[in-house]
Amino acid sequence: MAWIDLHTHSRYSDGTYTPAALIDLAVKRKLAAIALTDHDTVAGVAEFLEYAAQRSIPALGGVEISAWHGELTIHILGYGLDHTNPRLLAQLAELQTTRHQRNLGIFDKLHQLGIQAELSEIAQQENGQIGRPHIARLLVRKKIVRTTHEAFSRLLKRGGAAYVESLRIHATDAIRMVREAGGLAMLAHPAIIDAKLDAVAELVRLFKPEGLSGIEAYYSTHTRKQTKTLLDLATEHGLLVSGGTDFHGDTRHGAPLGGTTATVRVPLTVYDQLKTALPLAR
Repeated sequence: MAWIDLHTHSRYSDGTYTPAALIDLAVKRKLAAIALTDHDTVAGVAEFLEYAAQRSIPALGGVEISAWHGELTIHILGYGLDHTNPRLLAQLAELQTTRHQRNLGIFDKLHQLGIQAELSEIAQQENGQIGRPHIARLLVRKKIVRTTHEAFSRLLKRGGAAYVESLRIHATDAIRMVREAGGLAMLAHPAIIDAKLDAVAELVRLFKPEGLSGIEAYYSTHTRKQTKTLLDLATEHGLLVSGGTDFHGDTRHGAPLGGTTATVRVPLTVYDQLKTALPLAR
């Protein structure tokens, strides 16, 4: 059986691998296809696709957009979109500006707590973004906390002493961004939104008329029961499915790239169906 991973992050957002290193790892792990879905940026897509072609591994450029609906945090995955689309780039630049303002707010709160840490201390690669994982790693390096998990639990997660709410767009606007750039918009990790999946069916009903193409049925923390429910939901509503590990590299202790039998395995047919549907989205 051939396996794929369609949910990964590089150093252009909050991962630790370069796009090329992700490709090399995918080849090493004998994956049949891979996608790059950095948070709120497509800055690494050109490098990713070019190197994937050199290594002869099928690849999709993508993005993961942070959004909201009601009280829910929603992430929208976009696949196969035009990463040079001027309107898309302008909209993502606005999201990155709000991310920077959030970072400034987090450091203000850290200073109020007597923690001597500065945004300028975080090494940022060209075109990259700084987010909470980068701040967590800085706090570990400065021995303010022992682990990134502790940094989040004490300071950076919602309710933490240095938490600052992010400014996000509505989920339907994120879906339109992807569709207007010629991509497929998918609801990311639905069981994180609602473990019982009761709210997910309603979200699908609301978002499909807005251009939602599918849902991420396969995910590293989904149970088998959740995966089956999501596959059935996709079939019921005539939606595509996607899947992946949400691989960030060395920042998290989750599933390895491509997953395992104990975490997640995404079949190649998922990639094939997305590729078939992409011309229809444009």
